[in-house]
Amino acid sequence: MKFSLNKAYLWNGTREVPARRPSQPVLPAAFEDSDDTRVYWLAGAGFLIHSRRTNILIDPVLSLHPDDPGKSEANLPLKVMLPLRAEDVPENCTVLYTHVDKDHLGPLTAKILAEKGIRMVGTLAVFEKLARLGVAPAQIDVLRIYEKMTVGEISVEATAADHPWQLKDMKRGGRPYRMGECCGFILTVPEGRMFFPGDTRLMEEHLRIENIDLLALDVSTDEFHINHVCGPVLANHFPEAALLPFHYGTYDCPDISAHVGEPEEVYPAIENAGQRGFIVSPGESFVLK
Repeated sequence: MKFSLNKAYLWNGTREVPARRPSQPVLPAAFEDSDDTRVYWLAGAGFLIHSRRTNILIDPVLSLHPDDPGKSEANLPLKVMLPLRAEDVPENCTVLYTHVDKDHLGPLTAKILAEKGIRMVGTLAVFEKLARLGVAPAQIDVLRIYEKMTVGEISVEATAADHPWQLKDMKRGGRPYRMGECCGFILTVPEGRMFFPGDTRLMEEHLRIENIDLLALDVSTDEFHINHVCGPVLANHFPEAALLPFHYGTYDCPDISAHVGEPEEVYPAIENAGQRGFIVSPGESFVLK
């Protein structure tokens, strides 16, 4: 696979964190038929993948808090403008959810998208959460880990995830997530294979995955995520993959490790990061050719 993106978006080779470029709005043309594949980071942990005539959203959190426009619907203070509103998502989309945390499955966003008749996909835990929000069960597809499905022209495979973050605060989080309640996704498009691991600790299963051309890299510092320690291990396992970081630069929550971290702190330990480590602003497109 070859990828096309302004080289200015490549990591600059230092640990210095420069001023970030502002968010770019995702325009309606992003969802129109094309002859290529594009990936948009939607801030936080969200992505939009457009390939030919198929549009997939992964973990979209696209609405603001109803009582405070300075916060996301997950009640987290925002450092950036969201590049896409739930109201502006067209009907020709499918949503993939990795798990039910509010910074991944935004309840307001889910309700707005459900009203458009948009198909939603996730684990059984995701199905149960969406159903409780009022989404019609017929509109939700359950995809268990290791299962595959086809969405338009994109092949989707659910991968294992290990994310029992509640162990560090069970009073707030409740019962820890069990195996099978969270997942990641491998998306196969004509240009290659893309791996979106979701929120997870590094697992042996991840190191058995092969032939990844684009890796969404979690650069947070949280011990229940692929983090500063494990991120380079996973990235070096895919030495040819382009790297798109996430879980950084979105929420002003210095005391929440899941939202703290920078790609410049992770890239120095990754092989050839100067040639394949990208840093895009929310809404900028990463084009695969």
